[in-house]
Amino acid sequence: MLRKILPTIFLTAILLVSLVNVAHAAPPNGVDHLRGRWDGVIHGLFDGDQPFVLMLDEFHPDPNDASATLYNGCMAVGADAAFAPVSARFTPLGSGNYDMTLFGTAMGSVIKLEGNASTNDATVTDDPASGMWQTANQGGDWSAYHHDRREPSCPAVQLGDEIYFYASVNAVVGVDGENRNEGNIIEGFSNIVSSGLQATLPDGSSVTIPFFTDLFSPNVNFVDNFRYLEGFPDLPVAGETYTYTLLDVFGQPIPGTTVTDVWYDCTTDAPRNVTAVVDVDGIHVTWDASVSAPGFDPLNFIGFYQIELYPDGGGEFGYGSNWIQTPEHLIPFAQFGGSGAGSPNGNDFGYSLSELPDGFYSFDVVAFSEAFGAGSVGLECQIRANDERTHFQKSGDAVILLP
Repeated sequence: MLRKILPTIFLTAILLVSLVNVAHAAPPNGVDHLRGRWDGVIHGLFDGDQPFVLMLDEFHPDPNDASATLYNGCMAVGADAAFAPVSARFTPLGSGNYDMTLFGTAMGSVIKLEGNASTNDATVTDDPASGMWQTANQGGDWSAYHHDRREPSCPAVQLGDEIYFYASVNAVVGVDGENRNEGNIIEGFSNIVSSGLQATLPDGSSVTIPFFTDLFSPNVNFVDNFRYLEGFPDLPVAGETYTYTLLDVFGQPIPGTTVTDVWYDCTTDAPRNVTAVVDVDGIHVTWDASVSAPGFDPLNFIGFYQIELYPDGGGEFGYGSNWIQTPEHLIPFAQFGGSGAGSPNGNDFGYSLSELPDGFYSFDVVAFSEAFGAGSVGLECQIRANDERTHFQKSGDAVILLP
C-alpha cells in the first residue's frame, strides 16, 4: 500500500523544478542580460573555497510571476569537476539588478545559491553576483562575475558515484486466498536537480513519474536527494527493456541521464502464518520464511522483509521497518527517534507504539526480491498476503490484538 507525503522542506526547490511546457519569452526588456557563462567561488564548501563555472542557457517566463524568468543550464563546482544541470529563477529589482535562486549539484550534494546579480552595461565582465549558499549540512557565501553572454552548450551528464541516477520497475502483488492483485511501480533516485522522470515502456509509450517520498525515505528532501515513484496496473512486461531519463526545469530530457532496466519475474511467495504477541517491549511479530529463490535470500542479504503499519481506514504509514533478514521483528514501544536499528535486525522508521495516537491499526509483512538476470537492476517484486494482515487497537499504554 503506497501513501504519498509531499515534503514541506524547501518548497521553493519543488516549485522551481515542477514547471513544464510554458511559453517561450525573453527576459525583461527583450535582452538576455544573464545568459552565458559566470565564473565564481563558493567559499567554505567542504572545508575549502571551491571554484565554479555556471552556464545559463534556455529561459522561459515564470508562469506564476510575469516579471520573473526561469533558466536551465549547468554548473561545475571544483577544479576539473564535471558539469551537472541547474535550475534558476531571476526576478528583476530595477536598474539592472536581479534577485536569484539557483539549485544545482556540487561535488555530489545538491546546493542552493541565493543572492543578487547585477548587469551594469555592455561590458559583460563587470556584472557581479553574490549571496549565500546552502546544502543540507553546510552554508556560507559565494561570489561570481559574468564571463560572456554567448549561448552555452552544456555537456551531457556523466553519471557516476558523485552524480547518480538509478531507476527500475518492480512488481507489486497482493495475495488474498486464490485471488492475486497485480500491479507495478516505477521508481527512481537521483541527486541531479530535475523536475520529473520520463519512463519509456516496452510498447514505446512514455509516462512521466512525479516526486515522491514516504516514511521509508527520510533522506529524500528534494535538496540532497530526489525520488520519483508512481504505481500502475498489471505486472511489468517480462524480459523487455524499460528506459528512464530525468527531465529538466522545462520538462525536457537531460542529456546523459538515461538508464535502463529489464524485469523478469516474482520468484517467491508472500510471508505466511504471521503471528503477533504483545509484551512490555512491544509487538513481537513472527512468520514462516518465504522460500529462497533468485533475487530472494534475506539471510544472505539478497532481498528482505518489510513491515508496514498504518491506521485502519487509510492514512500515512505510522511505523515501518525494512531490510529485515530473519522472519521475526519487534514493533517497539520505546521511542527510536524516527529512524534507528531494528530488533533483531532491519531498520525502523516512523513512530514507536508509545507515540502512535490512540486508534485502530493494521500491519502487513511484505517480501521484497531484488533484480536478477541480464540488464535487471533495483528491486524486482514485492509480495504480501492480504489475508495475513494483523489488526490491533492502541489505547494509552495498551495494545490489544484484534481478530
